[in-house]
Amino acid sequence: MFLGTNENNVDDFVFDKRLYVIFLIIFTEVLGFSMVLPLIPFLGLSLGLTPIQIGLIASVFSFCQLFASPVTGKLSDRFGRKPLFILSQLSTFAGFLLLGFATTAVLLIASRLIDGLLGSNMTVSQAYISDITKPEHRTRVYGYSSGVFGAGLIFGPFIGGVLYRIAYALPMFFAAAITLVSIVLVVFFLPESVTEKPDKLSLSFDEILPVKDAIQFAETPTVRNTLVMFFLFNTGFFLLIANFGLLAEAQLHVTADQVGFYMAWIGIIRVVIQSFLIARLLRALGESSMLKTGIIAMIVAMVGLAFSTEFLFVFVPLIFLAYGTGVSRPILTSKLTNSVTKKETATLLGVNNSLTSVAQIITPIAGGFMIEYLPSQVLPILSAVLLSSLLLFVRNHVKS
Repeated sequence: MFLGTNENNVDDFVFDKRLYVIFLIIFTEVLGFSMVLPLIPFLGLSLGLTPIQIGLIASVFSFCQLFASPVTGKLSDRFGRKPLFILSQLSTFAGFLLLGFATTAVLLIASRLIDGLLGSNMTVSQAYISDITKPEHRTRVYGYSSGVFGAGLIFGPFIGGVLYRIAYALPMFFAAAITLVSIVLVVFFLPESVTEKPDKLSLSFDEILPVKDAIQFAETPTVRNTLVMFFLFNTGFFLLIANFGLLAEAQLHVTADQVGFYMAWIGIIRVVIQSFLIARLLRALGESSMLKTGIIAMIVAMVGLAFSTEFLFVFVPLIFLAYGTGVSRPILTSKLTNSVTKKETATLLGVNNSLTSVAQIITPIAGGFMIEYLPSQVLPILSAVLLSSLLLFVRNHVKS
């Protein structure tokens, strides 16, 4: 059972056939980007870029998404989910093609800009699920969606690693082909889900960057504390994962395909944990204790990665990392949504998504700087310090 599932509503749940198409779209989307992302740092290195320059390019996508995601959501409310699905997937397709032909830093930057500004497929997917699913069943369906996402994370890096051995650009072109399949699914098999559209498109600064909402939520201690915990979690996690390829190359001298195998391993462990362990551990430990075990596991992983010197040894701390992220994020999300009323949930999630984008902008730049100018071990150790501060914060502000 997924977190938050209401047992009283299980019997009246009917699986909407449109979800099969949405899940296929999500799977192909995740499959494509998880094939490509581990390879981008190595593409940058092959073009003669430094780690900090690669970090700056990586942050371009997240910077674009900070503005693009809320705009895409608003546009899909006004014009429908289907047109925005097609537009965002076309931009992702163009981004992958550019990556395949990227022989200069300019083309590499352009590929990330195009995908970042228009490629908000996951935003539209979540909105579509919300449209066709009753409120009492959304947690369950989002749980299924998370499982599909995890499956894509298993196969994508593995396929990307295998194709990379044949030709460097092949994973990029294969990802573009997968995106075309996704576009076909939308055009021919996905009906529109928005039945009532607003007459006018309203886009204000506060709706794009919810600064006022963030200030209002910060005045409530429970909400503020949860947002702080989520930001510490995201910063500690993304500092490692956004720079994992560069870190592995600097510390272990591994190749791009080997990094892909690492990422696939994380995906496998996460699916196992989310499928078989989370519900049992939640019943045995409770949310707060389970959250602490997840954070401790991530700290152990960071310390283990800092002192890993062999390719095979890295798989061990990655088990702890997969467990930690697999249990911590759902619990933090649950605590976040339970800290406000239903009417405020969407707004609060928007604020948290913006803070997440900020973490994703900062961490590639900071990580690139550390890898270029400091010993490589500094990066995972700093992640461990951030997560240790999160653990102390949880102990002081979260009731058992």
